[in-house]
Amino acid sequence: MVIFIQVLSSFVGGVFGVALPLMMDARNIDIATIGLVFAALPMIFQLGRIFFATVSEFWGRKLFFVLNGFLGVVSSAIYYLAHTPLEFLFGKVMEGTKDGSLWAVNRAFLLEKSEGKWRILVHLRTAAYVAYAGGSLLAGFFIVWFLFEGTLMLCALVGISVVPVALLLVGQRRERFSVAKALYRLDFRRKGKVFKLFLVLFFAMGLSFGFRSGYVFPLFLSENGFNAEIVGVLLGLQVLLAGLFSYFFAKRFELRRLILVSGFIYSIVLVLLGFSSAVFAGFLVVVYGVVEGLLSVGQEGILSRIASEGSYGTDIGLLMMGLHGGNALSLALAGFLIEMWGFLAPFLMSALIFVLFYVGSYFILKE
Repeated sequence: MVIFIQVLSSFVGGVFGVALPLMMDARNIDIATIGLVFAALPMIFQLGRIFFATVSEFWGRKLFFVLNGFLGVVSSAIYYLAHTPLEFLFGKVMEGTKDGSLWAVNRAFLLEKSEGKWRILVHLRTAAYVAYAGGSLLAGFFIVWFLFEGTLMLCALVGISVVPVALLLVGQRRERFSVAKALYRLDFRRKGKVFKLFLVLFFAMGLSFGFRSGYVFPLFLSENGFNAEIVGVLLGLQVLLAGLFSYFFAKRFELRRLILVSGFIYSIVLVLLGFSSAVFAGFLVVVYGVVEGLLSVGQEGILSRIASEGSYGTDIGLLMMGLHGGNALSLALAGFLIEMWGFLAPFLMSALIFVLFYVGSYFILKE
């Protein structure tokens, strides 16, 4: 049932990923402002995630799956009514909190129930990719058939369906909440050297990802002449490829080598994207999905090795804090870079910064 909840949530995320940038553009919000609005998502997501993850270590995971469904309805309703940047920002706050409540507990819930820890995390990521791809593929058609407002109402209905499914999960009694124990688990100083190094590397990864995340690919494709339906199809195919490759390459290669090779290919594809246009741009956006799938396998492999049993939620939350902090920063900067120099600038920045992550990870894992 956890995988099914993930599928529903990711489907809505796929629809949002295509519909919201196009909706904001259609309502005459400039790209720099769009970037600032989207930059709020990863930080809200991460703050909510680390809070929910810590509390769930004491109160159990079930409550936060239910919260995800409720907030899915709230965020869709806000976007339905939004016309100004501030209103869209409020929607992003709710969306980030919604996603944070789910990702705070989904990995931890599955790790506690499964023996094959790396594989189950990859299966979770695969399900998320495939569902997100489905949402992206259909988003453009939903916009044409139901307009932006009808599309968001459909997302609200999906959010409602999460709640009864979450209520069917078996709750688990845990220890009584203690502020002292919670702060102890979040104490960065007691973490080992490798954990701290990966927190820095995850920041570099997030900084790189933000220059091509969120609104960047949809508006890049729109700038190259693709309409809403085709933008959705291309992004859906990209995410579908990511899901397929993350599934088929799970644990088939040694982790260090996989991270190095996939990172090198990532940099090449992003550089090519910076110099591409028209049909070739669309082709490369789809091909990027292959790289994304390989990267996700490496990322889940790192998380499964670094997180400690008994504090999976907080450890994963701390590791991802670096990623989403970097992601928020580059999402905010990307819009200004695009306004000044076009899409070449953020794509080149993404390619160069990511070198720090995959080279650094290769050597640290060797230790």
